[in-house]
Amino acid sequence: MPQPVHAMAPQEDVQQSPKQIAIVEAATKLFLSNGFGAISVDAIAAQAQVSKRTVYNYFENKEALFAGVMSGVCEKQSGKTACPLANEDLIRYMPMAELLQKTGEHVLGIVTAPEIVEVFRVVIGDSGRFPELGKTFFEFGPASIIEMIARYFDDLNRLGNLRVDDPAKAARLFMAMMVFPIQMQLACGVRKSPSEQEVRDIVADAVAAIIKLYK
Repeated sequence: MPQPVHAMAPQEDVQQSPKQIAIVEAATKLFLSNGFGAISVDAIAAQAQVSKRTVYNYFENKEALFAGVMSGVCEKQSGKTACPLANEDLIRYMPMAELLQKTGEHVLGIVTAPEIVEVFRVVIGDSGRFPELGKTFFEFGPASIIEMIARYFDDLNRLGNLRVDDPAKAARLFMAMMVFPIQMQLACGVRKSPSEQEVRDIVADAVAAIIKLYK
């Protein structure tokens, strides 16, 4: 397969200070237990045993702190394994269907993790009063993944492997087929987390549908 033009590199790890780690851990506990709107920066500072000024030294506002919480939760769930579409070698050499499968399993594995579900519930519950919260969540999570998938679809389109007139639309469709039904069920508490086999099956169906639609 010819080399695509676009390839997103894995993000470099940023070393956090003990105080910053304590702040994020405190915010995670309080946000997930009580929601975003009910928790003040003062409460987070007290829980982390630091001053309010120290919190603002690391985070511009409460929304930025919530982004830090999302980052920490995602890293905890996915470990050090980056999204497959952030690996240039995989993009270059792995067959399309296999790479999309691995990407989908990675994404769905994170989305269905219990702590991520709790984060999603907080966003749904409080984004009406705090619009920036929803924006932060979407840009940090879904939007970044959709952009990576869209770039890959654009590469496939230019190489003639798929006919994708609108890569961003195709990426949103791929995400929706995998994430929306099961995410909403988990958020509403009407089902348990899926097994690894169910995740594989859900992603496989989405990959097959995308390839059939755009081949």
